[in-house]
Amino acid sequence: QTWSITPRLSIKNSLFGVPSQILTGIDYYDATYNSDRPLFKGAQPIHVYDLSQQSLAGYWQHTVGLLPTTDFSYGARVQNTWLSARDHLNPNAPGTFGFETAALPLDSSETNYALHVGLEHRFNNVFSVFGRAAHAFRTPNVEERVASGPLLPFAPFPGPLQDFRLKTQAPHAIEGGFRIKAGAFQMQSSIYDMDLENEIDYIPALFYNVNLDPTRRTGSETSASLRVSDTVLLRGGMAYVRAVFREGEFAGKDVPLVSNYTASGGVTWNIWQNYLVFDATVHAWSERIMDNDQANTQRRIPASATADLK
Repeated sequence: QTWSITPRLSIKNSLFGVPSQILTGIDYYDATYNSDRPLFKGAQPIHVYDLSQQSLAGYWQHTVGLLPTTDFSYGARVQNTWLSARDHLNPNAPGTFGFETAALPLDSSETNYALHVGLEHRFNNVFSVFGRAAHAFRTPNVEERVASGPLLPFAPFPGPLQDFRLKTQAPHAIEGGFRIKAGAFQMQSSIYDMDLENEIDYIPALFYNVNLDPTRRTGSETSASLRVSDTVLLRGGMAYVRAVFREGEFAGKDVPLVSNYTASGGVTWNIWQNYLVFDATVHAWSERIMDNDQANTQRRIPASATADLK
């Protein structure tokens, strides 16, 4: 069960004679998680998970027109997160198999911050370039901290495999690219480099989430659209990414489940005044490392594609 209150203030005016846009606000989130984990429906639960997490954050984003053709933006976010997590074990419930133990209780409070700085320059009405750098974070949610269910005796490491102590995921990224707007045609392309600390990942062999060793994602993204008429829009995109472990036992190996190449293309046809709309999209992706194959020793998941019609 979650609820939030997120008041924000948007200010658009002239600051010292130059255009200025400010977005600032406060976010408060409250999440409560209760889950009974019996061996089968109707049985006494083996584990009863009880977690409560609150976060309070303040943020500021400011975009200022340094020149008529150049915008500069900067921003920051500071957030504090409080967590209380408990696992209540019933050793007499069916399915304990004599080895179940309760996960260690956890009460924590941590502060995280995010920073952003960016610049965009418009050479003319058609072509512009942009660049940005950022430090971000993502705190684990309450569900990610809980194991997926009562561990079975054939699990590789039976017992208390997790104790709710997931670390906050923290990426550092830089990106640069260009935009084109020429009548009915629009296009954006960029390259980026992102270093991640404590990337959160679900490990099927262990039945719960872990923090990976440091990883890196380097790649490019391109998207484009063409309005053929008032009723028909064509769109497409492609991306390349190389995701690898930077440190640890698997340094230099590819991160599982990440395709190096992805692409999409589609058409939207407004047949009749938005009451009848046809939409078709094709998504394609290259082969991927199998889940849980950090050592990259298994065969790859083959390339594939899907077609979505609505």
